[in-house]
Amino acid sequence: MTACIILAAGQGKRMKSPLPKVIHQVLGVPMVIRVVRQAVEAGYYTPVVVVGHGRDSVIPLLEEEGASWVLQEEQLGTAHAVKCGLKDMAAESVMVLLGDVPLLKSCTISELEESRRKAGAAIVVLSTCPPDPSGYGRIIREGNLLRAIIEDSDCTPGQLKIGEINTGLMSFDGGVLPELLREIRTDNDQGEYYLTDAVSIAMSRGMPCIAVKAEDYREVSGVNNRVQLACATDNLRRQVLDAHMIMGVNIPDPDSVWIEESVEIGTGVSLGRSVRLSGNTLIGENSFIGDGSILIDIDLPPGTIIEPYSVMGWKALR
Repeated sequence: MTACIILAAGQGKRMKSPLPKVIHQVLGVPMVIRVVRQAVEAGYYTPVVVVGHGRDSVIPLLEEEGASWVLQEEQLGTAHAVKCGLKDMAAESVMVLLGDVPLLKSCTISELEESRRKAGAAIVVLSTCPPDPSGYGRIIREGNLLRAIIEDSDCTPGQLKIGEINTGLMSFDGGVLPELLREIRTDNDQGEYYLTDAVSIAMSRGMPCIAVKAEDYREVSGVNNRVQLACATDNLRRQVLDAHMIMGVNIPDPDSVWIEESVEIGTGVSLGRSVRLSGNTLIGENSFIGDGSILIDIDLPPGTIIEPYSVMGWKALR
């Protein structure tokens, strides 16, 4: 049996929002729901989401998606959250994901687990090299073997020059994870149980740990504030637009157009400037959508012409 635990209990104070961080939307979909869907696509059909802050807002979204959840009553750190998610579950392997990494792809999740299995490692940590690594734990490696994760504040001047950082996404040998969790202590500035401490504990016991690097740092970047939320949304928005243009949709001004992933567009369709297409919208081939139009949950037959600044499905806007 394989298990997947998604950590989504934190408040996200830097968002400066009354909403829990993980339900802020990226291209129309809450971040935690995006992570759940990618986990399912990777083969973890019953991921467990650890909830805490703002649970009354998070749980209904998870239940609507058909996802399981457990409550972390007190936020005592990432290792404590994993322990809550694991409960008495016996699993051959345990994947730990974060509910605020909305661009993560299912293939990356699968590759992370496969890398651990091939190496026979107790833990595999997903790393990456962002343009600015400051503030993140640095990866100390020897070849593919992970030697340590050093927090930014504890790094030597030489270690601060290392560009490879820990993303917080990990895969564990399920047979050793409960034992490692029991050994983690709270002797740190925050007084919390840090999951990253499992790496040093495993290595002290001669258990091999490895780091696997994600080439695109944007895919594995967490969202901690409104600026990062907007960047993640724009990154995904552009991916969606590029895919439609490659398939024959004419979008002369892609910087101004918003298309959600749930939208289907036929070939030969032309979209004007500042068009928004949301929800379960279907646009038949060779149609024309005028500048500034908003279409939500609309089904258009082939050859339809929509006048500029038309609004269809306005009641679906939230």
